[in-house]
Amino acid sequence: MGNPLWKDDGIGPRIVEELLKSGLPAGVEAYNAGGSFYHYWDAFAACRHIIALDALQGGHAPGTLYLLKPEEMLPRAPVLLKHEDDFLSVVEIMKFFGLSPAVTILGVEPKEITLGYGLSPEILSILPRVIQKIRDLCDQLLYPDKLNKNLSKLENLS
Repeated sequence: MGNPLWKDDGIGPRIVEELLKSGLPAGVEAYNAGGSFYHYWDAFAACRHIIALDALQGGHAPGTLYLLKPEEMLPRAPVLLKHEDDFLSVVEIMKFFGLSPAVTILGVEPKEITLGYGLSPEILSILPRVIQKIRDLCDQLLYPDKLNKNLSKLENLS
């Protein structure tokens, strides 16, 4: 999600562009859901899990990553920037129609939300970290057994 004409709010479209260039695992699709989320209704309805990426204002340092479920988006929780349609409302409407993909929200604290094209240097510098986080989330969803077996090995390295 996001609008590239509002500086760091363009994080979502930029990440989708990078993911499509570098390739995605089988069974994973990336969409630039600019404009109306209803244009992506069929794609969302076919999903078992949606990872939504957007600028998210939570009051922390620019580049802070937030990982939330929709139910954690309370009035005092970090706020997804508003777009033409409210993504969380679309998720609720999907539930009304019996569609219930799991949803993970990955938010990135923006530095600058002003009219202008291009991400701030602070947000540009974390693109690799955001891409890796999305790939890790996809791996967790696609290969949960494989990751659980290797988890203890990873914990011992720290």
